[in-house]
Amino acid sequence: MKRSIHSTLPFYAVILLWGFGSGLLTPVLPLYARTLGFSINDWGLLVTVYAASTFIFEWMWGALSDRIDRRAFIAAGLLSGSALTFLYTLKAFTPFLYVLQFIRGATFIMVGPAVKALVSDLNSSGGIGLSMGLYSSVRRLGSVVGPIVGTLIAQTYSYESALHVYSIVYVIGALATITIQKGEAPSPRETETPGIREDFKALLEIRAILVLFAVPVIIYMGGTVIGSFLPIYAQEVVGMSTVGVGALFSVGNIAGFLTTPVFGWLSDRHGRSSVVLTCFILSTAAMFGISLASTPLQLTASLIFFTMCFSPLTPLLLAMLTEATPGGLLGTSMGIYSTFENLGIVLTPPVYSLIWTAYAPSAIFVFGALTQILGILLILTVRKRTD
Repeated sequence: MKRSIHSTLPFYAVILLWGFGSGLLTPVLPLYARTLGFSINDWGLLVTVYAASTFIFEWMWGALSDRIDRRAFIAAGLLSGSALTFLYTLKAFTPFLYVLQFIRGATFIMVGPAVKALVSDLNSSGGIGLSMGLYSSVRRLGSVVGPIVGTLIAQTYSYESALHVYSIVYVIGALATITIQKGEAPSPRETETPGIREDFKALLEIRAILVLFAVPVIIYMGGTVIGSFLPIYAQEVVGMSTVGVGALFSVGNIAGFLTTPVFGWLSDRHGRSSVVLTCFILSTAAMFGISLASTPLQLTASLIFFTMCFSPLTPLLLAMLTEATPGGLLGTSMGIYSTFENLGIVLTPPVYSLIWTAYAPSAIFVFGALTQILGILLILTVRKRTD
């Protein structure tokens, strides 16, 4: 049964709050870590620890969300993110930041696969590409506001105050999950509740799904350099202020917000893999442009171009995955997909840290662009199969 747009508004309101918190944390957390005395290598290790915990646990949360109300996972994940991020601001917990990163990754990651699967459960348009694009755009709309609000609070008051706002927003988001309608009732296939091992086997026997699990590794090998290292690069190399860094990400997210549903709509009509290939090629060129930027204006223009092309990749791949996944396995499929996203994050922060310190900070963006070329080659090899 398809839902009306009005009935899904509470769901998208929670996604908006989720995106706002993520957007706030993106520029604030790395800059806050630097004020605590963490080096570039230390920060890279912090990112790796978080990604490693999400890699270990996300597939499990996705599989369990096929058996338990997905809304419970969203609420629990947001609450854990709120509580643990608050602990980051207490000086007594600074020596344990690596432990907190691991625990936060393991619990906060409950949100992702449950939300992605619920997008399909509540799909009201009949066009999954457009629905995934809408989901991504609403989350990105929150990310437009989050960076500028977070860095403005950090510069006016303190980084701790910005993280407190993050915690409050996620408590509100967790409470708001009670207003979300439950997804469609389980099909007969779902009520049989086969074991998780059988679910995995059923998914991995489908070649198109294997390909779609591999592509996000490549995407996040490149995307990590933007989310985790660009804030520090913009402030310490290009010379942007704290608020300037926030504005940089807000402007970039506006571009992604505008283009993501358009690419989703195009993919519903002209083939998803063709649109994905185009986005990969353009975002690779944009990443090279970021490596050449030496002024705030050049960096902003390059990031806008990058986010316009890079932002649609994930929702387009999620749409492809939704169409390829058998009924009753969507949460499991989304969880495994997200686990491979996390693998891309795990693999690269130490490499970026080494390149930054051994060669030049701008070289990390060249490496990020080179990883995206692997994605182009992978899509080319399976283009006909996925279409």
